Amino acid sequence: EILIGWSGTNGAPAPAYIRSHRDTAEAEWSEWAMLYTTLNPPPDSHPVGAPIAWPSDATPAGYALMQGQSFDKSAYPLLAIAYPSGVIPDMRGWTIKGKPASGRAILSQEMDGNKSHSHSARAQDTDLGTKTTSSFDYGTKSTNTTGNHTNQFGGYINSYWGDS
Repeated sequence: EILIGWSGTNGAPAPAYIRSHRDTAEAEWSEWAMLYTTLNPPPDSHPVGAPIAWPSDATPAGYALMQGQSFDKSAYPLLAIAYPSGVIPDMRGWTIKGKPASGRAILSQEMDGNKSHSHSARAQDTDLGTKTTSSFDYGTKSTNTTGNHTNQFGGYINSYWGDS
């Protein structure tokens, strides 16, 4: 059996509820569950202003690309709660990342995300033969040794299939 309940007045949209139970005397009725309809849509699953990854250039209705544009705070008061400056952050080329315990302000840019460090590598006991490189000049890139670590390769290495 299915029981449908409605709360409201004639002509006014109101939520409808449903519950059920089996066709046996011992069966308990289920808890009431709300039915969602075009007149009573479900709440949005994402808070207004929350950045979400989207796999397309076509933006869904009611959403905006985060490209640094300003918006009318009186027309979009819920968005203004998330972005009180009235400007949606420009997320092009950025990654969504949680706020650290360091005290950095919400919506601020992390300036030292790629700390300076150095790499070294060594190949020993290997004849690499003649190798060529491109002639493109990438310029001089410098780092310090604060995050120094060494990757060492050498000795006898088997291939994936275990042959020698």
